[in-house]
Amino acid sequence: MIRLGSIEFINSLPVDLGLLSGAVPFSCRILQDTPAQLNRKILNDELDVSPVSAFFYAEHAEELFILPDLSVSSESGVMSVLLFSRFSLAELKDKTIFLTGKGRTTPVLLEILCRLRHGFIPETKPMTGPFGNEEGADALLLIGDEALLEKGRLTGLGFQAIDLAEEWRRWTGLPLVFAVWAVRRSVFAVHGEAIERAHEAILRSKNWGLAHLDLVKAAAAERSGLPEAVLTAYFSKLSYGWTSGLERGLLRYFQCAADCGFLKNVPRIEKLPLSGVQERKAAR
Repeated sequence: MIRLGSIEFINSLPVDLGLLSGAVPFSCRILQDTPAQLNRKILNDELDVSPVSAFFYAEHAEELFILPDLSVSSESGVMSVLLFSRFSLAELKDKTIFLTGKGRTTPVLLEILCRLRHGFIPETKPMTGPFGNEEGADALLLIGDEALLEKGRLTGLGFQAIDLAEEWRRWTGLPLVFAVWAVRRSVFAVHGEAIERAHEAILRSKNWGLAHLDLVKAAAAERSGLPEAVLTAYFSKLSYGWTSGLERGLLRYFQCAADCGFLKNVPRIEKLPLSGVQERKAAR
């Protein structure tokens, strides 16, 4: 049975809810976790297909295929990759930025913006204590549901919320891809047909979710407690497909990461090879 990863944040619900709820039938095992843990588990053969951080894909592109027509991305600000700071981004030189460590793409994005746009190397530290001890911090980076849920409290403590996806868009004019769905090449070589069926099931689930956003928002509200107006605005800023613009944005992100020394080179974006059946479907 195929083992599917699922991001535990609500941002993945438009893709996953069809499968999670059974509205889109498919026999599989679904494991939900943070992006960082999903990255680790697909590499350690604990998952067959999973969303992975865009930066993680770049690090392991020779071992992975991207599944076509799937991403978590944004054409503008996204509301859930927030740097809560007492200073502007340009003023954070020699200040300490705390990171939660639940993803890979966004911390590298922060480094890119600080180094290449503002000309300094940020001083970052992992956040080891619980929320509530941030009063003396200069800045902290939160992603996913935590960013959405903590915004009101942290801005009330005097932090400004800087949307890093919006900062990227202003700087480059390009969208940002946070996550892609991937399979290890070695798994596809042995279980190609099963992986293709899983890919088709995920696409059906995505199409179902985008057609039933009222149910997606209800599930997100139950999970997070966020009001409908916030969820409506949030999901309107997210994209789940694949376009040439998103690919350009992803390659620019990879180039910037390489320029900062986080990647040895800019990887090729290699998608799951389509079978003859899939190619005929795509051509219709």
